[in-house]
Amino acid sequence: MPAHTVTNESQNPPESRSRGIGFYASPRTWLLPLLVLLILGGAGTALYIGGLGSPGDHLKHFPIAVVNQDQGTDTPDGGREDLGWNITDQMKQGFGSSDKIELRELSWNEAQDQMRKGQIHGTVVIPESFSADATALVSGSLSAEEVSRPTVTVYTNPQAGPLASSLATEAIDPALEQANRALGEQLTKSAEEAQAQAQAELERELEQLGTALPSELEQQVSPKIGGTSADLLADPIAVNTSVYSPPPEGAALGMGAFFYSVLLMVVGVSGSVALHFLLDARLGVAPIELGPRFTLGPQRRPARWVTFLVKWGIVVIGALPTAGLMMWVASAVGMPIPHGGLFFLTTWLSIVTVSAVTFALIAVFGSAGMVLSLLYVVFMGLPSATGVVPLEALPGFFRFIARGEPLYQMTMANRAVLYFDADASAGVQSGIIGMLIIILIALVVALVFSVIYDKVLGRRGARMVAAASPS
Repeated sequence: MPAHTVTNESQNPPESRSRGIGFYASPRTWLLPLLVLLILGGAGTALYIGGLGSPGDHLKHFPIAVVNQDQGTDTPDGGREDLGWNITDQMKQGFGSSDKIELRELSWNEAQDQMRKGQIHGTVVIPESFSADATALVSGSLSAEEVSRPTVTVYTNPQAGPLASSLATEAIDPALEQANRALGEQLTKSAEEAQAQAQAELERELEQLGTALPSELEQQVSPKIGGTSADLLADPIAVNTSVYSPPPEGAALGMGAFFYSVLLMVVGVSGSVALHFLLDARLGVAPIELGPRFTLGPQRRPARWVTFLVKWGIVVIGALPTAGLMMWVASAVGMPIPHGGLFFLTTWLSIVTVSAVTFALIAVFGSAGMVLSLLYVVFMGLPSATGVVPLEALPGFFRFIARGEPLYQMTMANRAVLYFDADASAGVQSGIIGMLIIILIALVVALVFSVIYDKVLGRRGARMVAAASPS
C-alpha cells in the first residue's frame, strides 16, 4: 500500500498556529531534550574520561614476566654467585608488596608463548652470562683487561596495546634501577675487598723478600680502582629495551584491531537506529521525515516480538555483505587481514551483537533505548574494551562490566585474529562465546518484555488508533 504524505500547515488554521506559540515556550517542550543532552554529556564524560584518565593509578594484577637464564659463576674464593636469582628475588619482593603487578617467573619459551597471545605486557630477560659478566667487572676494575657490562633485556608487547607496553616499562624501570643500585654496591664492596687483599698480598711478598719499594713505585704496581672503573662498578647493569613482535604495517601501532571494532560498533548502533525508524514508519507505528516528505505507512500493528525479530533479522542478513565490504575496503587502504574467513565471522558477529543489544534496549525502553544504547554500548564500552587501556589498568567498575560489554568481546576476538595468529586462547574463543552469550541475553530480554507489553498494553499503535476514533 502506498505511504501517506501529510502536509501539516494545510491542516492547521491560523488560530491553531498562534496558540502553538505556547507549546514552544512550555518547559515540557524543551526540558526533556535538555535533560537528555545533559545526561549524555555528563555521563559520557564521567565514564569515558574517568575510565581512561589515570591508568597508572588503577593497576591490579598487571602481568609482567621475568626470565632468569643466568647460569651463575664461581668466585675466586671458591664460592658460587647467582646474581640473576638475586635480581629476580628483589623484583618478587618489590612487586609482592601490593597487588598492582603480577610477576610471573617463566622460561623463555613460556614467556614467548604468552607474549604471542597477548597475555603479558612486558618481559625481563636475564641472560646466561649475567653473573659471569658482573663478577668480571670486579677483576677488570683492578687490571687492564677488557670486560663487558652485564645486560638485561626488556621486551615490550605493543600488539597487546601500546599503552600497556608503556605501563610495563614504567613498572619495570624502577625495579631494575633498584636492582642496579644494589648490585653496584655489592660489586663496589667486592672490588674494594679485592683491592685490599691484593695490597696485603703484595706487602707480604715484599716482606718475605726483605725488600721495600719506594712509595711512588708501590702505588704504581699496587692494584687500585680507577675513576672510570668505580663508575662502572656503581652502575653495572646495561638495560636494553626491545619490541618482541612489532605490529605489522597498517596496524596503527597495534591499535588497528580496536579502531576496527569501534567502527563495527558505530555501524551496528547507527544502522540499527536507522533501521528502527525506517521500519516503524513502514509499519505505520511512527512517522519519518524524508526530505520534504512526512511519511507514515498504513498501520499494521504487528506483535512487538515480531517487530523485534524482523528488525534484527534484517541486520543479521544485511551484516553479511556489509562485513565483506568493510573487510575489502579495510584491506584496500592497507590494513593487513590474515585468516580472512575467521575475520569475516568475527566482523559479522560483531555487527549482529551490537544490533541485538540496541534493538533489545529499544524493545524494552522504547525511544529511550536509543539513549541507553549510547550509554551502555558506547560510553561504557569504549573504556572497557581494553583497546586503549588494558583491563588490568582500568578502575574496578570497568573491570567488572568489561565482559558484559559487546565492544570488549569484539576487540578481544578481532585482535586475536589480526595479531595473535587466531589462537583460540588469545581471545578468539572467549570473544566469540562472549558475543553469543550477549546475543542470547538480548534476545531473551527483548522477547520476554515484548510479549508482556503486548498482553498488558496491546500491540504497538493500538492506543493511538483508539485515541483517534470518536468517543
